[in-house]
Amino acid sequence: PLPEFVKNVGPSLVKTLKTRYQLLAILAHGLPFTILWSFMGAETAAVARGGEASVLLKRLVAIISSVGLFVSPTLFGMWLKGLGDDTKSESQ
Repeated sequence: PLPEFVKNVGPSLVKTLKTRYQLLAILAHGLPFTILWSFMGAETAAVARGGEASVLLKRLVAIISSVGLFVSPTLFGMWLKGLGDDTKSESQ
């Protein structure tokens, strides 16, 4: 739990990170993965009770993996670019 806490909540302590960006990051990254892990736990329990695995889990993994591979890094890059733009505007 600690590395996740540091990764997810730690950036909110950075003065240059605006609240709206922190909330956007939580919604764009944290929420989909929370849904995935919750569904995965429920699916595991259902299979352990003798049920069938659903196709929905495979689809969720594919969709949410794209969030982790593309959306989160893109948002991080946009934030870094914004830091550079802010630095340039302050120096002028």
